[in-house]
Amino acid sequence: MIIDKDLTRYVKLVLAAILSGAVTIFVVINSGYLQFLDSAIIGSVQKDQSGWLNGLYTFITNLASPKIGIIWVLIMAFFLWGTKYKVPAIWAICTLIGGDAVGYIIKHLVQRPRPIFHLAHDTGFSFPSGHVLNTFLLIGIIWVIVLPIIKSRKKVLIIQICTIIFMILVMLSRIYLNAHYPTDTIGAVCFGYTWLQVGQLLYVYFAPIIKNNVKLVNHSYI
Repeated sequence: MIIDKDLTRYVKLVLAAILSGAVTIFVVINSGYLQFLDSAIIGSVQKDQSGWLNGLYTFITNLASPKIGIIWVLIMAFFLWGTKYKVPAIWAICTLIGGDAVGYIIKHLVQRPRPIFHLAHDTGFSFPSGHVLNTFLLIGIIWVIVLPIIKSRKKVLIIQICTIIFMILVMLSRIYLNAHYPTDTIGAVCFGYTWLQVGQLLYVYFAPIIKNNVKLVNHSYI
């Protein structure tokens, strides 16, 4: 299988869940430590107010919109399906949409207000960042499902470097544009990693069952 059994995944899941819970609790109680961390990072990120930087981050944040992310995962799933990776294609769609749904629920449970001076079109609650969560999951899907299919180690390395850079730029763009506090983006990464571990555990268990019992995908690679 593309995603193999990994006993350390349970450890990763527990640690990620604990970290996600800790960040959430600190946000809910409005911890002074988090306020200090947010202020320090915001001051550093927003120090340079160059016009070209504003344009770059606006472009990045639009490119990382959750709606765009869904389009990207559907395109990815289309090509996976066409190359007989039908079960991974289904997993990719479910992982992204499921993760976005979890993020939406957490937003409405925590109900953290947006930073002051956020843009008018950035509505809703602030924690965790939907853009960062969606992007992290999309990149995670690429790493878990797509990269193992690519034979060239050079191409894999290039994709890994590019996706890491893009992830960082998305996080910075949300802070720079006052759409989120830095801890919103950190929390989104924590939740994204946790959900990705859950998704991989589910894949290992359900992928063979789906392949053997659903005619539509019984010729799929898993």
